[in-house]
Amino acid sequence: MYLLGAMRIVCLTGCLLALAACNGAHPLDGLDRSGTASAGGHDFRINWNPTTAQATRTNPTWRPGVAAVTAAAVQATEAATGCRVKPGSVTGDIALMNMGLDCTGR
Repeated sequence: MYLLGAMRIVCLTGCLLALAACNGAHPLDGLDRSGTASAGGHDFRINWNPTTAQATRTNPTWRPGVAAVTAAAVQATEAATGCRVKPGSVTGDIALMNMGLDCTGR
């Protein structure tokens, strides 16, 4: 009985740690700043450093279009970071977009 209780605690702790990692940048990405922003009807968690950003869409939407999500991710990233997104640097899908930043002009 004691072992079963201990296993539940270990499993619950692991699940909580996994959920806490959601929306966070991978430590090896070097994205040490984060914030949130909304644009185009979408909500994003933005993780960035002076040259690179990741925009993770956090709201549920049924079959959003890639072009609309990309435009919204760029707007949200520029609002959150105060930097300009480099033209042609956006890659990714409707859940996670990576992009280059130009923070020299602001």
